Amino acid sequence: MSGSARPNSQMSLPGLGVPVDPWTGFVLPPVVTERLKKLKEAERAFRLVLHELDGTTEGSRPGNRRMALAFTSLEQATQWAAAAVMHGED
Repeated sequence: MSGSARPNSQMSLPGLGVPVDPWTGFVLPPVVTERLKKLKEAERAFRLVLHELDGTTEGSRPGNRRMALAFTSLEQATQWAAAAVMHGED
C-alpha cells in the first residue's frame, strides 16, 4: 500500500483547500472528509500516547525496536483504514 492513502495536505486541490481523492482526482464527499479527519485525529492522539509511554517527544525516534514496530503498525493501520474509508471493499 502506498503512503498516498494517508490523509494529508496533498489531498486537496492547490490553493482551494478542497479535499480530493489522490487516485481519481475527484472531490471527496463531506462524510468521507469528516471520517478521514477523525481518523487523522485518532492516529495523532495514539501516537502521542506511544511517545509518552516511550519517554520520547513527538517527532523523535522511538527508544527501542519494539516501540518502533508499534509506531510502524499504527501508521499501517491508519493507511489501511484511510483506504477503507475512501474506497470501501475492493
